Formats: sequence, structure tokens, C-alpha cells
Amino acid sequence: SGKWIPRKDLKHPPNSPFVDEAILSKGGEVPDNLHSNEDGSKTLDIVAYCIEYTRRLESKGRFQLCIWPEHCIIGSEGHTVVDVIMDAIRDWSDETGGNVEWALKGQNNLTESYSALSAEVPISDDTSFNYDLLESLKKDTNKLVICGQALSHCVNYTVRDIVEHWPKDEIGKLSVLSDCASSVPGFEEAGGKFLSDMKEAGVNVETSEMFQF
Repeated sequence: SGKWIPRKDLKHPPNSPFVDEAILSKGGEVPDNLHSNEDGSKTLDIVAYCIEYTRRLESKGRFQLCIWPEHCIIGSEGHTVVDVIMDAIRDWSDETGGNVEWALKGQNNLTESYSALSAEVPISDDTSFNYDLLESLKKDTNKLVICGQALSHCVNYTVRDIVEHWPKDEIGKLSVLSDCASSVPGFEEAGGKFLSDMKEAGVNVETSEMFQF
């Protein structure tokens, strides 16, 4: 089904880190991720994959695996654009004749995509860094204004990916609207550190009232 199902004998409060030890099996031995079948096909050993996935995730120093409530599912209310922003998008499109470039993420059930530019553990071409999207953001850009949800996670790591690949002498073109994003409850420290790191990197961190084109 593509879902992480915790063992019933392990209790995990909401949004708690889900560490390697919680999914170890076979006495801690890590079998090969792929089993060979008689017909020559391969079958994914999901337990082995999960062990390796969480190891790679934690080795990056960003996260331990966290079990989130299902959210932003395509076709659900959580995936839609709120009315006031959608109205502004329509007005902009009517006035300029421009089209919105929608970028989807999180389409692969075997990895997570906090950043809009790359999965946390890239496992395929479509989960690797999206250079086409980056170039689209850079094209004819005098100001790249960033807001959204959540400050502590998706905005955080999307902007970090942008900054890492943005021309160093043009970092001043990037602006994060601090009052147009908020952290996941319980992760306020991560959101604060993100804003602090971005200021240090030269990104403009300002409120929507302060911002000027």
C-alpha cells in the first residue's frame, strides 16, 4: 500500500521519530533488498529496504523517519490552493496572460520529498534533483519570493536546496516571507533555525508588509 505500518507492540506518539530499531527484523540482519524469483524477476524486500532507507535518511543529518498523518493527498481539500491565493493567481493570469507552472512532489511511495526539488533519499531519476525546475525559477528572475507550508519542513528544505544551487552573487534575489509560513507544531525550533541560517546565507527574510519588488 506504500504506507509505513508501525508494529502494534511499539507505541509512537503523533509526529514522533521512527528509528531504525523499530523496524529491525531477522535478529538485526539486513538481507538483500531484492529477492530473485524463479521467473527471473525481482521482488523488493520491503523490510530490508526500510532499514536501509532510514539509515540513509538519518546519515544526511536532517531527519529521523517521522510518521505523519496523511495530508495533501491529490484530489483532497488539503491539496487545493486556498481561495484568496487562487483568486490572486487568476487575476495575475488574466492581466499578464501568464500560466502557473505547477510542480508536484511526493509521487514515489518509497521515499519522502520535503523539498520540492529533490527527495530526501533519491532512488530514481524522478526523485533526484530537479534541475529543470531550478532553471525555471532562475530564468529572468529579479526576485524569487518564497512562502507556504510548512516553515519547519517543506519550505525549509526547498529553500535550502535552492540556496545550495543558486549563484552565490545573486542570493540577494531570494526573499522568504516569514509571516506567510508557519512551523509544524512542536517543530518551531527547526523553523527558527531555518530563518536564522537563511539570514546568514544572505537571503532576505522579511514580512509581507516589509517586502518590496
